[in-house]
Amino acid sequence: MRTESRVVMLTDMKGFTAATSRQTREENARMLRLHDALLSPVIAAFGGQRVKSIGDAYLVLFAAPTEALLCAAAIQDRLADHAHRAVESERIEVRIALALGDVRLDGGDVFGEAVNLAARIEAEAESGEVWFSESVYWTLDRSRIPVEEMGWRAVPGLKEEVRLFRVARAVAEEPGDPPYAGIGLDLVAGLPPPVPEKLLRARVRRRPAPLGSGALARVAVLALVLLVAGAAGWWFTLPPAERWTRLGRFEAAREELDKLVARHGAEDGEVLYLRGLLELARADAGAGGTQRSAFRDWGRAVAAGNRAALSALASQGRSAECLRRRLAARALWESRSREALGALEEIAAAEPPAPAPVGPIERLKRAVAGDGRCGAGDLAREAAEAIAAARPARAR
Repeated sequence: MRTESRVVMLTDMKGFTAATSRQTREENARMLRLHDALLSPVIAAFGGQRVKSIGDAYLVLFAAPTEALLCAAAIQDRLADHAHRAVESERIEVRIALALGDVRLDGGDVFGEAVNLAARIEAEAESGEVWFSESVYWTLDRSRIPVEEMGWRAVPGLKEEVRLFRVARAVAEEPGDPPYAGIGLDLVAGLPPPVPEKLLRARVRRRPAPLGSGALARVAVLALVLLVAGAAGWWFTLPPAERWTRLGRFEAAREELDKLVARHGAEDGEVLYLRGLLELARADAGAGGTQRSAFRDWGRAVAAGNRAALSALASQGRSAECLRRRLAARALWESRSREALGALEEIAAAEPPAPAPVGPIERLKRAVAGDGRCGAGDLAREAAEAIAAARPARAR
């Protein structure tokens, strides 16, 4: 038995269980062969590992969330194409659910929380849909996958609500347009159209993954595996208060933050950073926080030596909003930390000093209306000069 971080995909055919009671054994077997002929080439093209089939259901493992979701979208588009060509009795509809997490591989079977979660998510989905967990959402390439948030759901077998998402359908311009606009299916080279009379005669072969071929494909797949492992590892190593904040669960974040305060004190660098993060998230969500309080907490966190707060302020110093850039410069100044000099210099460089006004008219305009600049750069230059001029405190 070995443990690996994988994306678990579960597929389930609509109405198959009910159909088995009214169809002959030969008709049931033919439907399963048709199901396999439609799905298997697509799964193989995206590097999916089909671990087992339970009647009409597949359990498939993937290394990368983006490839798994593209595969799921490709499956739905291929089934929709087949449905337009087939008689009603031979149309196949499936619902698909995905979750990311550690799984235990034991021979020909797989176990783990990701499998259990995917099964719970599948119960929420309708036929033709692709639903997935929050862990998949945080690690996928959202520039390639259109996403709809489905909110927090209480699902059977889990104590806490889970945040769920689904792949957004495309707007059909004409009858027969693929429901997911071919975002996955167009990547599968050499796949013949699902003509009903040819499907069961066709030999299902493993298709090359859309990443490429030969050594290049192996390098690309390895890179995807490393990327997913790193992204998933990043998420699950965040402090609980930060995870809850990023998920918009502010009360849960506050509870975790109170625990940290009890252990480390209110002026601990990590506590101040997380408090600022929560305050800014609440402000952005209109849930009662203020930007100024958030930036003050981050400034104090930088003074306490917290690198995450320094990174956060440097990032805000590059914001498109003038107020955020000014608040970042002010917080870095108030930290009195020489570690802040790099971020201050970056803010200053992004907004060079204004040229001196030429003539009395220009000076009058500048005095009355200002120069139209944000002023974050000037503030950052003043702060950098003050910090650089200050004598470093002696170690005691």
